[in-house]
Amino acid sequence: MDLFISDLDGTIVETEDYHRLAYNSLFGELGLTQKWTKQQYMDRLQTMGGNKLREVFSWLDLPDHEYEQTKKKLYERKTAIYADLICSDLSSGKLNLRPGIRRLFQEIQDAGIPIAIATACVGWVASQVVEAALGRSFLQSLACLCGGESAEKHKPAPDIYLLVANKVGVNAGSCIVLEDTYHGTTAAKDAGMFCIATPSEFAMHHDFSRANLVLADLDTPTPFHLEDLIACHDG
Repeated sequence: MDLFISDLDGTIVETEDYHRLAYNSLFGELGLTQKWTKQQYMDRLQTMGGNKLREVFSWLDLPDHEYEQTKKKLYERKTAIYADLICSDLSSGKLNLRPGIRRLFQEIQDAGIPIAIATACVGWVASQVVEAALGRSFLQSLACLCGGESAEKHKPAPDIYLLVANKVGVNAGSCIVLEDTYHGTTAAKDAGMFCIATPSEFAMHHDFSRANLVLADLDTPTPFHLEDLIACHDG
């Protein structure tokens, strides 16, 4: 293993529901009465993907030619709310790292193996969240951090993982990826990488059949150590 690459949302921190909370907060700012429950948001993830803002736009009674401009503003504001909510809860202790993350990352660093982040999250938000979750020194130690804007095609396309490997200067086949969703796992495998999946709250029923290993988390049923990671990869 020449490089360990981790996704962020849902993988390092259980943040998936913060997208829903950020949308609901945005709705309030817009004077809308709508609020998405967890199930309603999960349904939209399955059927709409990145088109949720089209539905929000339809509630605003604006002319259709203003969609692109309005979508950009709504996305930027929702993203800022999302970052604020997560960083605030990480700072207060209301939100914590997923089990085993800090330990495994420390073991990997102690072994001299570089760590990178590849996330669909916008780069500046990812940097803030990583710093709030793991500290500034960890953020600065990363071999690379690529946000969703870094690659033309988002997961499940392999682009962002191939980009990270290229930036760090390693072969894709020598990388191990930690993911939490079907899309992320598919992206890693299509990049030719070894992938461990630890399903997040909203991805419990995803298809992880292509993952090399599926764990509830890095502490369940027992702590998953670097030696276990290397044994799985080499075995």
